[in-house]
Amino acid sequence: MDPLIALALVVAFTLLAALAWRALVRRRQRVRQRAAHPQAAGDAGAAPPRKIVIFYSSIGHGHISAAQAIEQEIGRLAPDARVVLQDIREFMHPLWRWVDERLYWFIAGNLPESFDALFHALQARGKRVPSLAWLPNDYPEDKVRSFLEAQAPDTVLATHYGSAQVLGTLRERGLLTQVNIGWLHTDFFEGYFPRISKRIDRTFLAHPELESRWLAAGVPPDKVTTSGMPVRAPAADGATREMALTALGLAADAPTVLITSGKEGIGDYALVVESLARHHAGPLQIIAVCGANARQQAQLTALQKRLPEAVALKVCGLVPHADLLAWMGAADLLITKAGGMTPAEAFAIGIPTLLLDVVSGHERENAALFVRLGVADLADTLAQAGELAAAVLASPQRQAAMRRAQLAFHDRAGLGRIARFALDPALPAPGLPVDFGAEHGSAVADIDAALARLQAEVPCDIELLLSYSTAKTPQRVVLENPFGHIAIRVDDTVYSANYVAVPGHDPNLLQHVTLADYLYGVQPPSPSQVHTNTYGMAYGRETLGLRVAGVAAERKAAMVAEAHRIEAAFRQGRLLWDRSEFNCADVVVRILHAGGYERSPPLARQWLPVMPLDIFEEARQVCEEDASLRMELVAYRQVPGAHAVYRFSRFPLSLGQPLRSVARALREAPREPLEAAATKQLTGYFGDHQLYFEDLRGHGAGALADDPAHFSRVQRSLAGALATDLRRLLATQARRPLREIGRLGELDGAQDIRRLLERSLALARIATERADELLQDRGARRMRVLFTELVDEYGRIDAWRLRRQEIEAYLKRFQVFEAAVGREFPARQGARLARATTLRRSLRYGIRRLRRRVGGRHRPAGQGPDKGKSQ
Repeated sequence: MDPLIALALVVAFTLLAALAWRALVRRRQRVRQRAAHPQAAGDAGAAPPRKIVIFYSSIGHGHISAAQAIEQEIGRLAPDARVVLQDIREFMHPLWRWVDERLYWFIAGNLPESFDALFHALQARGKRVPSLAWLPNDYPEDKVRSFLEAQAPDTVLATHYGSAQVLGTLRERGLLTQVNIGWLHTDFFEGYFPRISKRIDRTFLAHPELESRWLAAGVPPDKVTTSGMPVRAPAADGATREMALTALGLAADAPTVLITSGKEGIGDYALVVESLARHHAGPLQIIAVCGANARQQAQLTALQKRLPEAVALKVCGLVPHADLLAWMGAADLLITKAGGMTPAEAFAIGIPTLLLDVVSGHERENAALFVRLGVADLADTLAQAGELAAAVLASPQRQAAMRRAQLAFHDRAGLGRIARFALDPALPAPGLPVDFGAEHGSAVADIDAALARLQAEVPCDIELLLSYSTAKTPQRVVLENPFGHIAIRVDDTVYSANYVAVPGHDPNLLQHVTLADYLYGVQPPSPSQVHTNTYGMAYGRETLGLRVAGVAAERKAAMVAEAHRIEAAFRQGRLLWDRSEFNCADVVVRILHAGGYERSPPLARQWLPVMPLDIFEEARQVCEEDASLRMELVAYRQVPGAHAVYRFSRFPLSLGQPLRSVARALREAPREPLEAAATKQLTGYFGDHQLYFEDLRGHGAGALADDPAHFSRVQRSLAGALATDLRRLLATQARRPLREIGRLGELDGAQDIRRLLERSLALARIATERADELLQDRGARRMRVLFTELVDEYGRIDAWRLRRQEIEAYLKRFQVFEAAVGREFPARQGARLARATTLRRSLRYGIRRLRRRVGGRHRPAGQGPDKGKSQ
């Protein structure tokens, strides 16, 4: 090679090496700088702005305004954050959404006692079900999940309990684990809602008293925050007041009353205005905001001409929210319903407030709290509203006291707490350890405290423990052992057959363990064990416990002696576990028989292996027949999120009950009546390592009994409430016959026809909901199918033309539904039969009246079968 070429190559190689070395040095310097100045590094590669989805429900404007206020606060704290507001009701089927909204407001505005009964029934059911996933849900979970997957938010907030419930169910299924989930409760009652809070990351409550109730219900403190209502009240002064009233053509120096009752304008405004005009002395100005209620607006417009000259009435329809807030600041008294948001806005502004009892249920609970705190007064009837309003206007001392209470109420508000939660870059609390619920791993927390609470609530001498079947993979029928497992506890010791015990290697055939180890243990009690099959059951399967008290000491001693005899026979090699001849159920049978609790099996089962489910149910029946015993069914729920090998649980099958077992195998997610009979449960929540005790028959969800404003009347049954409401509705119906059905849309009676149609559909929906709660079998499904068909037929009716053919088709479908009520419900006994009879009578009465209204015509005198009469 030429020396010059070689020299050139050496120089080039040296330069390349020098450049590479210099680049490496600079890179190391940059890394050191980033390590020394992390903030600067963060600025260089700034994290993307936070994305927040806020679910609201358009069923009420309060949920919308709360979501908008949170959005504004997030924008103030983090201008680059992206907020997506989403109506949860958009995931519903359009037709069902339309029907549902009309039914909701019809029942809320026209059937107050039924609405109240339905509200309390829902709250009671929410406390009774083993999981909130069992409750009916109008919002398809898979649609909500798909929406969130497409949006990929960092935080999801909800201003409506239905949205929070869906989010909690998704979290319970192991989804949304990397997303913060928060919920603002926009009302002032408890109900079953603390159970929603246990399933999500944070709940924001409107008042410290609610936080105390949530904590008393067992919600961890780090999951609850008192934030107040997210309201932004405008500052009010004399100039602002004068400007607002002048714009309405009203005087700035006259007492002014504002009446508003939500977007739907619920309640009889005319009755309130007349009462107010009658009881107030001197000049008075009334601003009536009717919302979208055109009928209300027309009635008040007609009333204007009949009012005294000293009373000026300004009638408005649906107005911008900003105008409504401005009028609140200008008025001397607000008359409104007891929703969550409007009263909270009034308290923030500082306007004396009078509440109307026009929407029952949750709003009655709100009213009870408001009155007890002194921030508002309550009119029990609309006719009383005027007298009470006049008394407030005439008493400056009363107004001042109410404003002081409102100031203390609003001072607790902290909208920024909700926004800061949404913007917190930290993920939800660190998940469960990778060995949670696994053999030799981490156990669930607070086991002893939860079991002690259960023992204090439901003391027992013996307990039968029926554990479900379990598998390593999801299976409709668990092939390894579809029949589950049964054990018996006498005092503090659980005796359970160990199917893998080996004579000479294991000391016992029976487990001698505590209830804590049997259900929640992670360390094997003896050499031959299978986790979640012989101990640690709750990490892989559900277990029902039949707790029995009142068992005599000598009977318990005989049971323990029999367990020891079984052990002796095992050690001597005379007795071994056998799936058909001597399984876990045989062990329990021998121990029960030794205690004197013996019952011969049915002849059809004498040649079959003894089944755990059969023994459990027969023992339950024996205990029910013995008046000296006290018995209660409890549930030990499978611990969610456990990493056990066996963790797919199914209700046990039985060879002795083939039809029931086949039905269980064919149905995807059946609801077993035996499960629903549990009155207490120990359970966990996904992502939470704590074990909770829950009373599924708890009370005290409503207003406190000693509230001065608490409604003293006893909660009526739904049937009684329906009867009360229907009598009131029917008494107010016009009785004008219709001449020509083809021109119904042009007649004055068309509105009556529409109301009767709405009422009939409302009654059908109530009957369907009763079927879901009372029947819990195929009958409930049949009722829901018929109701869906009825809704479809209702949707075909032209609301304006009201054609005969469409209404007749609907009436035929309604008759089919009413007949189904008669078939399905009477098979039930006692109170259920009484409810069904009353409900069916209401349905029949409604359809007869509707047929009379639709089919009636005037016949000329002397024609037809009823001569001289109008039919």
